[in-house]
This record gives sequence, C-alpha cells and structure tokens, in this order.
Amino acid sequence: MIPTLIDSPDPVRLVLETLVDKLNSTRAAVPHHVVLTGGTHGMEITRGLAQVAAAVPSEIWAHTHLWWGDERFVESTSRDRNDFEIKDVLGNYFIEANVHRFPAADLVSTVYRSADIYSQEMRNFETDGMPLKFTVVILGVGPDGHVASLFPGRPELNSTEIALPVFNSPKPPPTRVTLSFTTLNNSHCTLLLAGGAIKKDALESIMSSQGTVNATPARGISAAELYALA
Repeated sequence: MIPTLIDSPDPVRLVLETLVDKLNSTRAAVPHHVVLTGGTHGMEITRGLAQVAAAVPSEIWAHTHLWWGDERFVESTSRDRNDFEIKDVLGNYFIEANVHRFPAADLVSTVYRSADIYSQEMRNFETDGMPLKFTVVILGVGPDGHVASLFPGRPELNSTEIALPVFNSPKPPPTRVTLSFTTLNNSHCTLLLAGGAIKKDALESIMSSQGTVNATPARGISAAELYALA
C-alpha cells in the first residue's frame, strides 16, 4: 500500500495535531488505542504530548490506551526504553491502567515471556473475537526502511503473532520485542515518520510502485488512512 505523502516542516507537530483530531472526533466513552514509537522522533512526540494533552478532554483520555510498536528488552529503569518518559510527560492526564508497556528484562524471565504477556494484554481488548483496532499508529522509519523492530531480510517480517521477540537486532540493543505487521496493520490511521536526508532512500522505496517488504519493511504497513511524513 502506497501512503499519501505529506511534506511537513514540522512532522512531530503534525503527528500531535492528527492525534488530537482523531481522539476528539468520537464520543468520549469510545475506547481509543494509540501506538507510540521510539527513536528520536518518538521521544519528541512523547514529550510533545504534554503540550497538547489539554486539547483533549479528560473524559477522552480516560478511555485512551497507549501501546508501543516495539521495545528494547532492557531493565524497566533504563533510559533506553521507549516508554521511559511517558508518566512524567502526561502528568495529570496519565492513567496507569491505560498505559501498556512491554514487560521489562528485570520483571520477566525471558523476552519470549514479554511478548506473550503483551499479546495476551491485547487479546483482552478483543470484541466478539475481533482484535482491537488502533485509532492511530505512529511509526518511525529507519534509514534501512525498518519500522518498529521489523528489520530488512529478517524472519520476523513473516510472523502472524501479535507480538514476538527479536534477537541479534542489527540496531542495538540486540534483544527486542515487537508487534507484527498483522497487529500494526489493524489501524484506522497510520503515520510513517520518514523525513530527513538520511531516510531519503527509504522514503523513495516506500512511495515506489516497485520494491519488496523484505528489502524495505515499511512497505508492509497498511491502514485505512496511511500517510508518510517527510
């Protein structure tokens, strides 16, 4: 699926505005599920939530669940974790029960266990046997075209599990846990952050009518609304 390309001078701001718009577009009692990303842009988005949180009524935040597309399998206190700053950022809008973290290396025995627990947590939100559908999925795109911890040429690209472990990652740390394409693609709106000169080749591959998911994993992402932010 080729996304709609949006050339934005401030993609982080655009992501935050889109998130606010999507959350405010439905009734307060309707559950929302949002997937956040890591990396440089991911940290900027996490911090930016503090600036836009007040634009979303508290009753909507009360029904908004936060997830992550992937996580580094490190200790819960590690600053390398994608979820490290979320509690401080959201402040009064933070609802612990609605923040779904991948279990950390100091809390579970193996990365397999972390993936299994996260998968079961998502199953708890199934409705009539149908998996939860994300309101918004935010994914950073790496220079090699990877999204979450789905890297080029890796067996994880073919997984149909909800979440799965990743070993010997080409990007440190080597042990990670990630959502699969099957899970990530169950989304109303997905935003791919692919801006900057270092990601130029990846963006061109995403926007091309030719190419493979094996070479550029971001090509495997689909959604009802799919945007690439350059």
